[in-house]
Amino acid sequence: MKRKLMIFPLLICGAMLLNGCGNPENSNSESEMIYVKSVSLYDTIVDIYADPDAYIGKSYHMVGTLYPSEEDNGDKFYSIYAKPQSGGEGTGLELDWNDYNGFSDYDKVAVEGTIEKQKRVQHGVRNDYLVLKVSMLEKRD
Repeated sequence: MKRKLMIFPLLICGAMLLNGCGNPENSNSESEMIYVKSVSLYDTIVDIYADPDAYIGKSYHMVGTLYPSEEDNGDKFYSIYAKPQSGGEGTGLELDWNDYNGFSDYDKVAVEGTIEKQKRVQHGVRNDYLVLKVSMLEKRD
């Protein structure tokens, strides 16, 4: 009887340890890298804009297209871009990175970084916008 009572607490402790080793997307630690699968990149970016508070401050690894855009003043900036699986128009998340040497428009890239909210004045109006503060950017084949 005593032996059975000792096994039960061990089983409970084991279950708690296994539960803590689950999916990194369910983790509370903001320092852990969350890997976004290419097939879900479009849906993830759409969700980032729909519920930014769930993503801000967390680190992500994404593979997508390096998509060029131009601001009203002519400055060029880039986004990590993906199209929906069903086809059609895609969407992107702006990258905060200062060195695109060696990259070309529309390269397939892997990017890692933390999602942040930044402020920008556009047409005289101060707006919040989301960016991926890049810590790593590399070409993919």
